[in-house]
Amino acid sequence: MGKNNSIAEKPKGKRRGLRAVLWLILIAALLSAVYIRTNPRWKAAELSVIPANRHFQIESLDPQGMTLETRILPPEGYTRAAAEEGSFGEYLRKYPLLPDDIQLPVYDGSTIDFTDAAAVFDISLGDEGYQQCADSVIRLYSDYFYETGQTDRISFLFSNGDECSYERWKKGRRMLVLAGFSCEIPAALPDDSEQQYRNYLKEVMRYAGTLSLQKESEVIPAAELRTGDIICNDTHVVMIVDEAVNEDGEKCYLIGQSFIPSVCFHIISRTEGQKVTPWYTAEQLEKDSFVIGSFSFKKENIRRWKDGF
Repeated sequence: MGKNNSIAEKPKGKRRGLRAVLWLILIAALLSAVYIRTNPRWKAAELSVIPANRHFQIESLDPQGMTLETRILPPEGYTRAAAEEGSFGEYLRKYPLLPDDIQLPVYDGSTIDFTDAAAVFDISLGDEGYQQCADSVIRLYSDYFYETGQTDRISFLFSNGDECSYERWKKGRRMLVLAGFSCEIPAALPDDSEQQYRNYLKEVMRYAGTLSLQKESEVIPAAELRTGDIICNDTHVVMIVDEAVNEDGEKCYLIGQSFIPSVCFHIISRTEGQKVTPWYTAEQLEKDSFVIGSFSFKKENIRRWKDGF
């Protein structure tokens, strides 16, 4: 009898061992899935730069200029508004540009012959196409803080209202997102490399957008517009990237955007009769409703992100 019991116990032991192995495999697969989901990897897209051969002239444009302030000059009678050294305004003015008169580079290597682009920023795109309208605004805000050593200010909301902080991200904290739910978990080792910073931005771009920018900004009067402010509704956002003023105190602005599909951030021009200019007047933006590029906005869409710049 004892021998038979011993024989019966062996299959039970094997089954328990098999179940344990299966559980370990399941747990390992689950942990791997969580790691992959919470640790995106940003990779730069290969962009194409192709001449557009525009058949019209854009006012205030110096084709030889390779930064915003040297490519787009103030309109006649205006001078650029003062920008403090090290400010976001100065950062944007010195931003490098791609050559003049090119088609818009798209993340997948194609281009778009977009006639409303007065100048195109020399800005990288991820190879998965996340860097669209709100994402480009987030990218410029974040890069400014990163490049000026203000990494404690790099923090953005997801569209569900949850915060994703770069300071916590580089310590190994990650955001696990399932549908509209997200939570922060420890899912990586500390890493403050530039690659990890780009990975962080990719995660923000996945889950942030125009709705989240609205959540962390407030409506301001058009008269208070300044560099860094946004014009944002539920479907699109553009950003004030520079400003100029005349002797009477009247202002005009340069406005930039990206859109779907993911293209390089660019300055939007406007056509008025036979004139094409990259400058938008304060009078235009103070109306109850107005158009920028191909998008319509209302005065309540004029907003300041957090404390502004």
